[in-house]
Amino acid sequence: MNNKGFTLIELVIIMVILGVLAAVAVPRLGGSIDSSELAAEDAVIGNIRSALEVYAMDQVVSTSNKSYPSNPFASLDDKSRTELTGTTGSGGTPWGWNGSNIYHERNDGSYGYWNYTSDTTGVIGSRY
Repeated sequence: MNNKGFTLIELVIIMVILGVLAAVAVPRLGGSIDSSELAAEDAVIGNIRSALEVYAMDQVVSTSNKSYPSNPFASLDDKSRTELTGTTGSGGTPWGWNGSNIYHERNDGSYGYWNYTSDTTGVIGSRY
């Protein structure tokens, strides 16, 4: 008799092995997504810091005084400002300014915040 194929026990063992692998891989995938989102936030904040310094140097050239904008997004060009502060699919704004903090709405609905002072230093603080 020509029997080809897998037995039921072999198939069950393969399913158990795949289940164990999935149970290990899914939490690690979630962690890598979170860390990549934090890295992307750091990149955006770095770009805003650079734009603030360019803005301050432009102020030195035009007014002989180094100054920073009260709203950090004012230092960005129109396209960048629209891309950062435009609406997301949920209707919220992904990046914003509430008067003292830069904030970012993450994919999980939580927020990241950074202090911003617009005095002569133009400092963006650490994430909190």
